[in-house]
Amino acid sequence: MRSSSARRFSARSPLAALVLGGLLVGCTQAPTAQTPPRLVASGLNGPQGVYVAGDGSVWVSEDGLGGNTTFTAVGPGGPAQANYGDTARVVRVAPDGTQSVVASNPSVNVPGIGPTGGGKIAVIGSNVYVGNGVWNAAFSVPRPAKVAAVLRVGEGGSQEVANIFAFEAATNPDGVPPEQGGIDTHPYGLTAGPDGQLYVADAGANALFRVDPASGAVSLVASLAGLTGTGAQSVPTGVTFGNDGSLYVSLLSGGPFPSGAARVVRVSGGAVSDFATGMTMLTDVERGPDGKLYAVSFGRFDASSGGNPFVANAGSVIRLGTNGDRETVLSGLNYPTSIAFNADGDAFVAENGVGAPGSGRVMRYTGLTRYAAQ
Repeated sequence: MRSSSARRFSARSPLAALVLGGLLVGCTQAPTAQTPPRLVASGLNGPQGVYVAGDGSVWVSEDGLGGNTTFTAVGPGGPAQANYGDTARVVRVAPDGTQSVVASNPSVNVPGIGPTGGGKIAVIGSNVYVGNGVWNAAFSVPRPAKVAAVLRVGEGGSQEVANIFAFEAATNPDGVPPEQGGIDTHPYGLTAGPDGQLYVADAGANALFRVDPASGAVSLVASLAGLTGTGAQSVPTGVTFGNDGSLYVSLLSGGPFPSGAARVVRVSGGAVSDFATGMTMLTDVERGPDGKLYAVSFGRFDASSGGNPFVANAGSVIRLGTNGDRETVLSGLNYPTSIAFNADGDAFVAENGVGAPGSGRVMRYTGLTRYAAQ
């Protein structure tokens, strides 16, 4: 989840573009002791999305490492030689731990932002979907296929379902002018709706889109620009449906990612309102099997550190009450980007979403929905 695209970790950018780049219903007590987390998958290159299937398999999408095809991009430092290639993998982890690559999709590597590939994962029936890649109209070549798009992935590879960049180019819902990033899109957050449609939290376009997976038609649900006090760059990162049928979207906030600026907003009937505020650098929000919402905080930003401004081991998982109250249930995570649950309330968290190639992993936290507040 780099930060959104070239907007992600710039003034209009989110994660690295993420880096330069409730208790269970019926439960009244939290466990007296927590089971140590278990490693589910390793050797990943910037894991950004995680999904737990009914058969117990875990699907992971990653940013990848860019590629050998070069072009000129306009990033945080001005024009620079960028590259792309099919290194953003979607990996399936079988219940026995065997990892297999289901599809390899484009990864776009822009200097000052880093590689950007797969985002969150959603499933409708037997079809698996992923948002993939970032693209900006100022880049020197036309948008490659499967970039800034929603893809269907399966054992035969991937297929482009919807061209999000084309919709952004035609509508530019956040109205950001060219000198501030212009036409820029990063379909990062993704969820399946009860209506059979896909909903996309676009970290570059600062908008929530609806995609018809049958026709590929894209429509605007709501503009989410200007909601975090960081200019137009609110940087939507995660989206899920709550028990009330409303959509809930996590906002990373734009650089320099002030502490307390991130939030989760409710979108209902096209109207946008705050649900939970006062958080920092949110990269995901998901509904747990207990019906509660869980937000993922990437960590915090410290420009005065003199080194990497993204503070290590500062990430957390935050449980949100029905009135938006917050309680941290897991802390000390290193650059977490996404969370998924199985029916038992175990949480699967993608960690090391930025860092050295191969350092990404997915960890399983048994019974996280029953964790007490820290």
